[in-house]
Amino acid sequence: MLSLQDVQQAKARISPYIVRTPLLRMPALDAALGCEVYLKFEGFQVMGAFKIRGAMNKALSLTPEELGRGLVCASSGNHAQGVACAAQRLGAKAVIVMPTNANPVKLAGVKSFGGQVELVGTLSSQREARAQQLVEEAGMVNVHPYADPYVAAGQGTIGLEILEDLPGVDAVACPIGGGGLISGVSTAVKGLNPSVQTIGVEPAGAPRYSASRAAGRPVALEQVDTIADGTRTDHANPDNFAMIQARVDRLCTVEDGFIRQAMVLLMTKAKLTVEPSGALPVAAALAGTLPVRQGQKVVFVLSGGNVDPTLASQLLARA
Repeated sequence: MLSLQDVQQAKARISPYIVRTPLLRMPALDAALGCEVYLKFEGFQVMGAFKIRGAMNKALSLTPEELGRGLVCASSGNHAQGVACAAQRLGAKAVIVMPTNANPVKLAGVKSFGGQVELVGTLSSQREARAQQLVEEAGMVNVHPYADPYVAAGQGTIGLEILEDLPGVDAVACPIGGGGLISGVSTAVKGLNPSVQTIGVEPAGAPRYSASRAAGRPVALEQVDTIADGTRTDHANPDNFAMIQARVDRLCTVEDGFIRQAMVLLMTKAKLTVEPSGALPVAAALAGTLPVRQGQKVVFVLSGGNVDPTLASQLLARA
């Protein structure tokens, strides 16, 4: 289990390498979302998403010898860019195992940071197997997107920043994919103020932690089907499940239709281009599945802004 001290140490370690993203008060969204809206938009990071935090924390924890062997990761996109960016900044090699249906914006981003890309399958389990093979055969260091305490601690620095900027926050809502973001953020938030409500949001087509909470144990899904490409993980990680059980007050799910509506709302009213996974908390508020009320100060963590331009144009054309 992560501790508050782990997240605080991560903040000290990565601060020179990341953007301390602003907390944006957005009154234009209050009526639609049913609360006082604050947006923590991680699209302002250099690679367009929060994943640089965890990747950088992991990379900075390694010895020079470990860095010299190179970094490898399996990712649907944003973590891939985070690892490639971290490796480039520290002068290390990076091999990134991505799905065959990878978001083209994220694929281009990985290549722009010098990452060597391998396209493998469509399931996270397939990509993870290839990454493990590179660890065993080439001695590379696996930077797992969510099943690594250094990665989760890095993501948790978002929670520290939120509490610094808004000590009176009532609730923090985060997207959930593999579970590293919500684990880190809830550790930071509950460590600083246990009365703040923590809420995790999953797509209805990939509800691995909601299903796990219902079952009382980590479960694997037979299939995943969602527009939110950053959340297409088909199984719950046991360590993250334990932290979610202990530190996350509510889990909720939302259909893809509301994710699309949330993306349009954020583009038109907040002037932010937010990718489907990042829009999950706003989508849940629109759908009425997020437990918030009028007058509550709620922070919506928008995890990334790497939207496929074709999708964005299609959504706006229908609006």
